[in-house]
This record gives sequence, C-alpha cells and structure tokens, in this order.
Amino acid sequence: MHLFHHIVVFSLNEEEKRAFLEAGVEFTRTTKTSRGETVMFEIGEDDPRYERVTALLKSLGAERFRDSSMTTPTLRDWIAKMVAAGGERLKQEAAMLAQWERGREVVRQSTELLKSGKQEEARQLLDPAIAEAIQGNHSRWASVLCRCAAAISQSMGDRQRQIHYEEQALPFATDYGFAAYNFAQLLLSDGQLARAEHYAAEAYRQSITQTADADRDLITAILRQWPNVAQGA
Repeated sequence: MHLFHHIVVFSLNEEEKRAFLEAGVEFTRTTKTSRGETVMFEIGEDDPRYERVTALLKSLGAERFRDSSMTTPTLRDWIAKMVAAGGERLKQEAAMLAQWERGREVVRQSTELLKSGKQEEARQLLDPAIAEAIQGNHSRWASVLCRCAAAISQSMGDRQRQIHYEEQALPFATDYGFAAYNFAQLLLSDGQLARAEHYAAEAYRQSITQTADADRDLITAILRQWPNVAQGA
C-alpha cells in the first residue's frame, strides 16, 4: 500500500488554480478569500498525477500549502478510521482537555483575535499558555496549543516559527512516527536536509516496532525518500 496525502493550498490565483485543474486535480473544497482561493484535495502516492502535483506544490513554496499523510484515500475515511479505532481514547482526551480551563480560554481569545485579523497578537497569546501547559503536564493541551500556533505562523508565512511550534508539539504526539515523518517533510521543504533525515530516522525507528498496516506504509514511504535510515536503526 501507498500513503495518501490531504493537501491544503492557500491563496491560489486563477493561473495557479488552472494549473492544478489541468494536472487532473479534483478539489474537495474551495474557499474564496481576499488573497485568492484556498483549496483542498486528496491524492495517493501511487496516483499517476502525483509527481506533477508535487512539482506544482514545490513551485508555490512550502508556506503556500500544508501536506498531511494518511493511510486512507480521503480525509473523511481517515477521520472515521481514527474515531472507530480510538473512540475510548478520544473520550479520555476530551475529558483531559476539559480539565484545564486556562487552555480553553486562551484558544477562545486567540480565535477572536484571528477573526479580527490580528494574527501576530493571536500567536503571541499562545506562547505563555504553551509554557504553562508543558510545566503543568497538560500534554494534550500542549499539543493543541503548539499546533494552533504553528497554523497561525504558517498562515503568516513565518516558516521558522512554524517549525519551532511543530517541534515543540512532537513530544506530545499520540502517533509519534507519523508526527516525526511530517515534521521531517516540513524541514525538508525548508532545506534543512540533515535535520529532516534525523527525524525521518526517528519515525523509522518508531514504526519498525509496530505491526499495524499504517506503520508498514509509513516505513515504505520513509525508505523511498531516505533509504539510508535503515542502516542506523
């Protein structure tokens, strides 16, 4: 099996959008904004369109898109699979999240600032809350807040801060192998080849201890891109 990818592309102009359509991409959602269109779509690595689509994404620059790896063809299937496999875990995490009122309030305030177009203020508001979550062992909240800050940084085109927050979130990932792999891809898009390979190796070492189909798919994807990581495992 091959991995699938859920892609979000930001601020497309008409020419850029046409290039994706001519490549055969079928958008699952489009949203018009003042800076162009944001589009979503899914594509598998064994799809004959994959290489062309990858080239189009690279031509836009890493700050213009977000790529999330999946083991099912669509995001809907992936979410359904995660819910079916981890319903009890999701209930436990929801209970944990509800226990820290500070986290919920900070997310609410940050969201309100984003609605007002105050992205930098929304991001800055999260920093002390992230530190408090880590110090207070609110691991799920630490993950949520870091990912929120990373998403804001990405929307601002601040890749270094995005990398910083994504790295902060890694220790709290519920599926470290996939989290490390996606972080390696982010580093690779920033030209940080050595660090990317380091995290790809961590993802590989984590995945080879697992037996699920998803982990075997991840191993295949890692070795296709970083064949040398198996030597140091």
